[in-house]
Amino acid sequence: MFLFYASGVLVDAVLGANAPELQRKIMSNLEKEKKILKEGGTRDEFHFEDMEGGGDDDESGAHRHRSPSVANAIASHQYTLAVIRPEAHAEGKTDEILDQIQQHGFKILLQREHHFTEHDIRELHRYKMNEEGYEDHIQRMISSPAMVLLLQKTENKESSVDEFRDLINANESWKSMIDCTQSIEHVESELNLLFPSIAPKSPSPIERPLERTLAVIRPSALKLFKDVIIERVTDSGFEISRTAEVQLTKEQVEQFYAHKKDQPFFNDLIQEMTSGPCLALYLVKRDAVQGFRTLLGPADKEKIKAATGTFRNEFDIVDAKINSLHASRSNAEVNRHLSFFFPEERLLVILKPNIIDQQRSEIHQAFRKAEFFILAHKNERLTAEQATQIFSAHQGKEYFDDLISYMMSGSSEWMVVAKEDAGKSWQTLVGPEDPAEASQKAPTSLRALYGKDLIHNAIEVSPDAAKAKDDIHLLFGDLDQVEHA
Repeated sequence: MFLFYASGVLVDAVLGANAPELQRKIMSNLEKEKKILKEGGTRDEFHFEDMEGGGDDDESGAHRHRSPSVANAIASHQYTLAVIRPEAHAEGKTDEILDQIQQHGFKILLQREHHFTEHDIRELHRYKMNEEGYEDHIQRMISSPAMVLLLQKTENKESSVDEFRDLINANESWKSMIDCTQSIEHVESELNLLFPSIAPKSPSPIERPLERTLAVIRPSALKLFKDVIIERVTDSGFEISRTAEVQLTKEQVEQFYAHKKDQPFFNDLIQEMTSGPCLALYLVKRDAVQGFRTLLGPADKEKIKAATGTFRNEFDIVDAKINSLHASRSNAEVNRHLSFFFPEERLLVILKPNIIDQQRSEIHQAFRKAEFFILAHKNERLTAEQATQIFSAHQGKEYFDDLISYMMSGSSEWMVVAKEDAGKSWQTLVGPEDPAEASQKAPTSLRALYGKDLIHNAIEVSPDAAKAKDDIHLLFGDLDQVEHA
């Protein structure tokens, strides 16, 4: 148990090793204590009977997390989250809104009143960051308690996120009073933020791989702030995997920023980016793309002035026409942008059926230790057409039909991995195709450790870049245009 004291008063507690809840409590209580020290006020003493989960019969609040319906909804990811904004809640509109939500075919699995900290609401609403009035919105959201909801569609439960979002967007009145989960990819992180006591434990690295992103310190900022920016990036939990200090030509800038060529600031952007060397940072962290953009803040120079606490505000150059730092906006854009500064090769890796979870985890770790980055992965069963194309190099061999049948017998894990000179280095890691040969020639290779025979040799890797490109497109589409987990 973790206890929080302020000037000798017990003000809060966390039961168990719940990292997301502990982090949220630390930030929340720090902000409360700062406010008391600055503005005065009394500290509310914490009582253990106030802890979530203390009562079994409370059906109106957060204690309903014990019900099977809530547990099933969370386990199956068939839920969505919503927040009735503080102003609407203070005006007594909550009960009316709850009734209307139920009339539209949604069950209210859980509800609780919650006073957001600035840290939490910025994290929850980072998708609004570039919208006009964002800073005013943040202040309104922390002004008084809101009502947070866990919801599920009565029918078509799997569409809870999409249907509730569409319901909100179709109702202008509700859009001003209610915020909701925008996509299924965000439900777990929002559940951790809004209902940490019922959120499942953090997924394993196999389920939630590390992300990578690109940051660029523009020339003017590089001259003034290089060391302090790098220090702030690493202090924020990002691993700087590689760096490249580059003097870009006008043609290279036009290529890199081709999607901005119609913007009125494009000429200013070219002038800034060619005025001296820039520094490209290859960053790695969980939730790296959105996490770094949240730290960065808005791109518009006028909005940067109000975005205190963000990198672009902290390292702003007042008389510069362009902001100080660049960051990629999506995983697909990351793939394009990183290859511009850090050329790499991609391979398709397939972990064959019947590999156990422990072995999968060890194989993932081996690829990461060898400095391969996992760009995308899926766990699916290959079709006959897919298996035949991917294993075409084995056609004509006596075991080919058995190999295809085995690959269709159950789910396999498909991974796209990237590394400079990947085509040369994977063979040392994976080993010869025949596990018996691998055991003799490369006893620490993955096929030697986990393979049995030519069919059950644990891992398949595209033999060259051209074959990898075709196989990746077959299973994943265009990774530079399409988002993948």
